[in-house]
Amino acid sequence: MRILTRMMHNCQGPREYNQGGYALMITRILVTTDGSPASNRAVGLAAHMAINHDATLYLLNVIRDMQLPPELKKMAKVENIGQARQDVLDFVAEKVLGDAERRAKRKGVKSLRKATGHGDPANAIASYAQRNKIDLVVMGTRGLGSVKGMLMGSVSRKVANSCDVNLLIVR
Repeated sequence: MRILTRMMHNCQGPREYNQGGYALMITRILVTTDGSPASNRAVGLAAHMAINHDATLYLLNVIRDMQLPPELKKMAKVENIGQARQDVLDFVAEKVLGDAERRAKRKGVKSLRKATGHGDPANAIASYAQRNKIDLVVMGTRGLGSVKGMLMGSVSRKVANSCDVNLLIVR
């Protein structure tokens, strides 16, 4: 995993960065979002970078194979969505992506794409980034402690280890 070592501000159009002897142009930025505070901060930073680099912003929400938490079941009842698990998860993913899209467009992002992935989040993110030739992945972290992170492994750690794309983790 290569790490973006230098960021320039107030630039016009795509910029090249010399990174270890080769040029890196940032034209496609992927930001993952699950609606958490850390991912919301990641959306804000990625939107800012997309504007400064005249890049396309890709928004990705991954639906994990899991049981529905009570909060999502309650949201589904309020929104009159059927009890089918996939219907609820699709509704939540669309809501999360819609909120992120509105925030990014309010900041001034002109080119934006949304997608929903399924399965293991780290694998889905890495696969999406490689399929879409993403230059930079921006994602939030929940700040797991090192012991808990070693035992469970975090999504950002798994993405860093499985993806050959630059990764920026936002706290």
